[in-house]
Amino acid sequence: MKVTAANFRSNCFKILDEVDKQHKEVVITKRGKPIAKLVRYETSPSSDPLLGTLPGVGCTVGDLTEPFEDKWALD
Repeated sequence: MKVTAANFRSNCFKILDEVDKQHKEVVITKRGKPIAKLVRYETSPSSDPLLGTLPGVGCTVGDLTEPFEDKWALD
């Protein structure tokens, strides 16, 4: 769907609702030339793209809650 910048300005919220509900993109034009594209924002399950990409690669050795001596402590 294409709309002029003036039409977008006067119908902004209506157009945003339409994009959200229908999952359609809107091309905004100025003097007949496309200047922007409005698309529905898709959320991903995780905000961290690396989270869960290497399952099973590392391993835990020992008890992570056990206290340890800090050999690298600065005096």
